[in-house]
Amino acid sequence: MSTPHPAAGTRPPGAAVAPGAAGVADAPGLGPLPERIAEALLAHPAVAALSGGPFGTLATYLPGRRLPGIVLGDGGEPDRIAVVLYYGAPVGATSDELRRIVAAASGNRRVDVTVADVEMPA
Repeated sequence: MSTPHPAAGTRPPGAAVAPGAAGVADAPGLGPLPERIAEALLAHPAVAALSGGPFGTLATYLPGRRLPGIVLGDGGEPDRIAVVLYYGAPVGATSDELRRIVAAASGNRRVDVTVADVEMPA
């Protein structure tokens, strides 16, 4: 039986990760590609957060932790992302922009985008 990482379990499965949240971009062991993709997605003005999806299963699993909202496809599988958008952001146009961001970073031509929730701007 393994002992969970001290930061593990601080968010429930599927919980959204807000921009600048502790343990996201500065997490030990985070590979450069998922990190670049997460930073690029969170820098988009319409993206409020990354999300693990409705059941928390959409995530990159790393030693001792997970990065919700990003799954890089293997072989012919598409990359998959799940985001929380700010209310009023055009879903179709924003999804297309996010798809281009991920495709440019990963080199994968297929990217599935899930808008898991909408958040009111502060």
